[in-house]
Amino acid sequence: MTHLSSFDLLGGAARSAYRLHASLSGLGIDSRLFVGEKESNDPSVIPFAPPFDARTRLRRGLRRRFLEMSQRPISSRPAGASFFTDDRSQHRGDVFQQIPAGDILHLHWIAGLIDYTEFFEHVPRALPLVWTLHDMNPFTGGCHYSAECRKFSEECGCCPQLGSAKCNDLSRAIWKRKHGAYSHIDAKRFCVVTPSRWLADEAKRSALMGGFRVEVIPYGVDTNCFQPQDRAMARERLGIPGSATVLLFVAQLLRNSYKGVPVLMEALQRAGTIANLLVLTVGDGAMPKGFPAPCVSLGAMNQERELSLAYSASDLFVLPSLQDNFPNTALEALACGLPVVGTRVGGIPEIVRDGCTGRLVEQGNAAALAAAIGELLTNAERRAEMAGNCRRVALEEYTLEMQARRYVGVYESLLS
Repeated sequence: MTHLSSFDLLGGAARSAYRLHASLSGLGIDSRLFVGEKESNDPSVIPFAPPFDARTRLRRGLRRRFLEMSQRPISSRPAGASFFTDDRSQHRGDVFQQIPAGDILHLHWIAGLIDYTEFFEHVPRALPLVWTLHDMNPFTGGCHYSAECRKFSEECGCCPQLGSAKCNDLSRAIWKRKHGAYSHIDAKRFCVVTPSRWLADEAKRSALMGGFRVEVIPYGVDTNCFQPQDRAMARERLGIPGSATVLLFVAQLLRNSYKGVPVLMEALQRAGTIANLLVLTVGDGAMPKGFPAPCVSLGAMNQERELSLAYSASDLFVLPSLQDNFPNTALEALACGLPVVGTRVGGIPEIVRDGCTGRLVEQGNAAALAAAIGELLTNAERRAEMAGNCRRVALEEYTLEMQARRYVGVYESLLS
């Protein structure tokens, strides 16, 4: 079988695709991962190689200029708008020509890699197709998270993410192209999979995917790599003071608008004095100036064993997202026995059980976030109880083997 993803390691969606591919291989399944950009050294990951003959390079350059002009509304979006991508690609049909043959084609996060119209026209209708959704983009007019907008349930247009008051704006054009592309799919041989029940419900409400089969299969996490380690050792390895009270925040891009850094800043201002508080961050970028607590950045950590040290070195994980699907970071924290304070949005409540593996607060409620952080950072006994629950839940519900076997069931149903 062949998996298709824009990346193999860059971002949570890419890591999820790679983990599934690796765990299926571990079950003896012939699995390959075809990607737009490769960062791993895994020979089973096959990178797309854009053709470099003169004719194709000229065509690609002209296509790129055309797309840059037509996508100008994306670059001029309002401040704080969600990530937004077009359905088109400069590569047009070149990607499909290089995809390794397989009995099943499994799509993941493919923004920027495939051209929807070209791709779905070329996929044989008889080929079983699985698509794991890592966010809302496959059934919207371009946004990856729609916030309060519900226009994706119809046909988009007047897009708040674009600051548009036009019905026939870029979002509607993208929506219509996706609608046309999906008309080539044989629904009997197609299954949409979401990691969270929340995203499954959103997909079913959408006009683009509401008519397709939708299954829920939670992400898995490597519970051998992500497991509780000696805290003193982890802090020494990472250069973290042994006496610090460590609050961990992880995001691919630390200033990603929907990860909730402004809410976290306000919460820490409200939290009052927490002895020896240190905020530890993992991800690209830096926290904003004026961050109200001492902050140590570990940068982007691409090695999972290093990342597991960051969880083990911490006292509490904070996830103040404004919108999220089923964050791998929360699963990794659970597997490392680290309690989580998160917001009650998206799939987070499916991972964080309030009072058992952490605390849940309402989206954007800085006062409630401050209270939850303060409650757990000042109560070591309560955290220790939750830590045991975290590890137990990870082992019982979120191992990679469990996830892989659930997918095998979906594959078998499509092949039969």
